[in-house]
Formats: sequence, C-alpha cells, structure tokens
Amino acid sequence: MAEEKKKGMTVFKSDRHEDWASIVAAGLVVIAVLSYMAFFVSSVPFKAPSDGKILAVKVTENSIVKKGDTLLTMEIKEKKVVQGVTEEKVVQKDIKAKINGKVVKVAKKEGDTVKKKKDVLMVLEPERGQLP
Repeated sequence: MAEEKKKGMTVFKSDRHEDWASIVAAGLVVIAVLSYMAFFVSSVPFKAPSDGKILAVKVTENSIVKKGDTLLTMEIKEKKVVQGVTEEKVVQKDIKAKINGKVVKVAKKEGDTVKKKKDVLMVLEPERGQLP
C-alpha cells in the first residue's frame, strides 16, 4: 500500500528534485522577461509622478538624456502631518531621468496641469541593455 502512494505521476526521484526544477524554471522565466525588457522594449511612456502643474520642460524631442538629467520642473502640493495637523505647501520639484535614452515625444507643455500616474508627460526610448 505504501509503495502505491510513492508511484505518483512525477518524473523526478524526490520532492527535492521537484523543488529544484521549479526554482530553475522560475529563474529562466525571470531571465527571459528581464532580457525582453532590456533589449526589445522600444519605448516607455513616462507618466506624471504626482498631481501638479508643469513649470518648465527642459528637453525637446530627439534629445539624448542621461540618468540624472532634469526632464522638467513641476509645481506640486506636498502634504505633511505635523503633530496631528495636516500642513500643505506648494513646492517646485525637478523631475530627473532614471535611465539613459532618447526623448521620442514630449506630450505636455509648460502650464499644463497633470494627474498622477494618468497623464503621459513624454515617451522615452531606453538605451539598449537597460531596464526601463
């Protein structure tokens, strides 16, 4: 009876072999997805990081940008809770590039108001071999 339970529908000799096969398969999937993102994704939409107003756009279409370059300046409202009271103030914030690449399209202009994660500010073409 005990030998019948051991004869399952598996090609592996033990559970440990099944675990290692699962780990290797998951690793191969992760490598395939990251390789696809690094070498085959041609453009990445850059969405507004927060609600606000665009004060200045520092790049134009077909500009080459490096990681850390300022793409635009936004006016945003920051909220802080100090001793149980919510304080709100308007600040200017520079939005910087997180990857090297090329600006394919600038979708917004100075004076436009944008919504967080909804409005596309620009489209970037990442440098090959980088993860967007």
